Amino acid sequence: MFCENCGSKINAGDKFCNLCGSPVESYTYTQQAQKTQSTQQTQSTQPTQQTIPAQQTIPTQPTQTKQQSQQSSQLPLPQQNKTFENQKTNNKPNKRSKKIAIIITSIVLSVVLVLAGTVWYFTKNISLTSIGLNSNPGVIPKAKVGDNADNIAKTLENNGFRTKVIDEFSSEKQGSFLRYMNVKPGSHKSTSTVVKILRSKGPGVPAKGVVGASLDEAKKIVKSMGVPVKLHHVPSTDAAAGKIVASSPMPGNAVGKDGVIHVAIGEKRDGVPVDLFGLDKDKAKDMLSSKPFVVNLRPKFSSPKYFGKIVGAYPALGTKGKPKAVTLYYGVDASKTRDVVTEPTDYNDKTAYLVTRAGSFIGKWCTKSGKCITLIPRLYKNEKKWESDEKSITELIPTDIADKNGRIPDEDNRGYINTKGVLELNSGGQDPTDRAIFDKNLPYSEVMRNHLISGDTGAVELYSGGGVIECGGEDAFIWGAGFTCVNGKYVQFPDNNPEEYDRIHNEPGYDLGYYYTMRDFMVIVPVGAKFDKLVNSGYFVGKPTHKPDLKRPFILRRDPKLYKETRRNQKPGSAWVNPFVPTESSRAVPFAPAPDDSNAYYLVEEPFDWDDSPSESL
Repeated sequence: MFCENCGSKINAGDKFCNLCGSPVESYTYTQQAQKTQSTQQTQSTQPTQQTIPAQQTIPTQPTQTKQQSQQSSQLPLPQQNKTFENQKTNNKPNKRSKKIAIIITSIVLSVVLVLAGTVWYFTKNISLTSIGLNSNPGVIPKAKVGDNADNIAKTLENNGFRTKVIDEFSSEKQGSFLRYMNVKPGSHKSTSTVVKILRSKGPGVPAKGVVGASLDEAKKIVKSMGVPVKLHHVPSTDAAAGKIVASSPMPGNAVGKDGVIHVAIGEKRDGVPVDLFGLDKDKAKDMLSSKPFVVNLRPKFSSPKYFGKIVGAYPALGTKGKPKAVTLYYGVDASKTRDVVTEPTDYNDKTAYLVTRAGSFIGKWCTKSGKCITLIPRLYKNEKKWESDEKSITELIPTDIADKNGRIPDEDNRGYINTKGVLELNSGGQDPTDRAIFDKNLPYSEVMRNHLISGDTGAVELYSGGGVIECGGEDAFIWGAGFTCVNGKYVQFPDNNPEEYDRIHNEPGYDLGYYYTMRDFMVIVPVGAKFDKLVNSGYFVGKPTHKPDLKRPFILRRDPKLYKETRRNQKPGSAWVNPFVPTESSRAVPFAPAPDDSNAYYLVEEPFDWDDSPSESL
């Protein structure tokens, strides 16, 4: 049996619908009336019986057939009919009740569905560990300092946890586990927890907490790294006195191959303040306005973070004493290359830009593997360090050819100026324009037209032996006189002896045996240089496998071991053209090796050379 109103199933004996509340009698009467109608229609097919309308009330008959008696017994009693009529009379209130019942039912169903969905979601997304029914996958594994941090993270992830590894400098070797940051070993945690693991980066200087701190504060940190610590006392501005003003490695970097940490504490004393490093160039110059020396600003190649900021000085930052003048270097990119290396001079009512300023390349340059080049000014016997004007620094030497005092012999074994290993930006010459950037409007400036500085890539060449040819192992200056090469032997012309001069000049081997040798040669590539254009021009032998980091200035150093020919004989009577350096006639032989991230010597941007500063163990 089903409810007439809502269609829900009704059990036997129910007087009302369990869902909508409608009376069962309503449904029974309708069903019974339909059954009576069906029976009467069947009887109407018999001619002897009277047809009774389906909805007509049947009066009491004195005589009834058996069938009529049965039908009569199933019809409602007068009281039941009255109830039915009352229901029809009250039909409108019932309809309102039905609507209310339907609304209530809908609300109940909605609540049930929401609860069911919530139960389903949490059943799906919350692990058993979080409610304590299955604790094993949610147990934080035990670990001790020095364990492999990556292996611990992998174990956690295999157990359903997410992890975040945070690196920190410490005395433990790189990759070692230090501690959990937000959980305890052996504790039970939901696998939805992000477990933070502290992993060692090895010894180093943290980005914060050392530079700018007091000595006591900084000491606790650097001593915890488990490596030797050297303390330097350096000049500083008054505001920085008593504080750590510099460190090596720089803040945020790991200890180098030397395995030592250097820290410098500022002091009120004469000299070049170390804490100018990284300051705005104009602000730094103003800070020195009260000092008893002249302050000049000069551009120097740097990484972008130091553009317009102080990256060094001459004399170097931290130099003690009373210099007459101080040059502060500020960072620039390739757009200022000509400003970095040239000195303007008047020449025949025109301006010639002489490529002579080598001072801005002083410093340390290192490959990522730790191989370094340190460039220093070439000093002569009676010349004191930092004594010369920065403007006069035209020659540099790498420290790998210098003695412990940073010098090379002033003279060769013949008493002439020693040029072996000395690096310059040009090949010299008798006329100032021989050292000038090529300018078609400047007479006699063709000598440097094949140098990179005369182009637009922004790169610069720094090399040795540009104005030198050899004979019998001796250097001879191509711009000089008073010598010759006789069958490969260097011969000096005598002074005031015309007869001897004629004899030498008439020798069968006169002027024979000259040759050029490949010497030290570097290319300096600043940030913003047109590196791809340089590579595609054929300047190098091959192309990079891994392009150098173009966000840092770097040096490429030529390797003679990669060449089949490192010596070229001079043909008798031909022009003096050194094939190993750029000349008026041609570029240098293609540069090898091809530039690569592995062979690029990147500028080490530190306040000063720590090796030049006395120190004490901390």
